[in-house]
Amino acid sequence: MSGTPIGPLGFIPRGASPGNATWEYKVQREHFNPNGVLHGGVVMALMDTAMGHAVAALVAPDGMFNAAAQMSVNFLEPITAGTVTARAEVRRCGKRLAVVEATATDDRGAVLAIATATHALLKRRSEPPATEPDRS
Repeated sequence: MSGTPIGPLGFIPRGASPGNATWEYKVQREHFNPNGVLHGGVVMALMDTAMGHAVAALVAPDGMFNAAAQMSVNFLEPITAGTVTARAEVRRCGKRLAVVEATATDDRGAVLAIATATHALLKRRSEPPATEPDRS
């Protein structure tokens, strides 16, 4: 993992192995909500990123890819500074679905949020999909 910030929120990949992934985010004031704390959507996106990569590292060698089908988050503490680390672990991986969990912690290891998600596992197509007939 490069350690280089990626995407518009600047998430940083820190590690991945089949079924596990760790990503970080350095808190930025421009992502605060009107109450002066980090917007929950940023934390959700960070955990979603970690969970997605944990599942992908597990299923990609089999020619599969994953897409989040459901996600649930519990926010436990407000976030105002520092670095948030999301660690994800796949709990169960079947033929069509994977269940994955993530924990977001602060610099001291305090748990800020927890999440669970279900990912659909899809087979990569070797050829482009057939076009739909014009129904107009």
